Amino acid sequence: MKSGMQQNVLNEKNVQIMCDSPFIIKLYETYNGTQSLYFLLEPALGGLFGKEGHAKFYVAGVVNAFEHLHGKKIIFRDLKPENLLLTELGHIKLTDMGLAKVVVGKTYTTCGTPDYFAPEMIASAGHTMAVDWRSECVLSFELMAGHPPFESAHPMQIYQKVNKGITKVNFPNKMKGVVEDLVKNLCKKEPADRLPMRKGGAGNVRKHAWFNTFEWEKYDNGNMPSPYKPQVRGA
Repeated sequence: MKSGMQQNVLNEKNVQIMCDSPFIIKLYETYNGTQSLYFLLEPALGGLFGKEGHAKFYVAGVVNAFEHLHGKKIIFRDLKPENLLLTELGHIKLTDMGLAKVVVGKTYTTCGTPDYFAPEMIASAGHTMAVDWRSECVLSFELMAGHPPFESAHPMQIYQKVNKGITKVNFPNKMKGVVEDLVKNLCKKEPADRLPMRKGGAGNVRKHAWFNTFEWEKYDNGNMPSPYKPQVRGA
């Protein structure tokens, strides 16, 4: 209340309650206390774990989560590893709708994590759901390489690297080939040129060569075994 954030909390609740996807943390109920507001959320007790097979499994979950959100005109705007949780079975869940927003057309608020900013957000030129797919590019790179592509100690240096573009980034040897092609196609400077923003939508990612042997139907139904099952000590 002191910082005038009441509407932000209501917006987070309203967006979260709109979501009904196995790839997004569920909001079951909200409560009022004397000093606090409470969200009763679905528990996800695992943690991320990395290798190419794991990265592919997690990136696919984000594709499905974004497809669900964008179908409801919701832009997420805060993708990063910290906002991805694993269930005790190792299935991925997107969480934290604090910056998510229902948008028809463009919105102009600059928000999120600098490493994951899109050029249009830095320029305050207005952004659409294309910023989410741009952040998917950064996530894919980070899960594979162990660090984001535009990292720097200072935000202004990050912004300079973002504006120079993904073609100026050195890809590690393990990312050469099809995964490099996917990242570069998600990371196009022009929002309309990003792979899922072209005709075919998110299906363009599903059909990409990196997912050539990936069984999407099994994955979508929750029947694909996860490549990593967390060791959960207890509920």
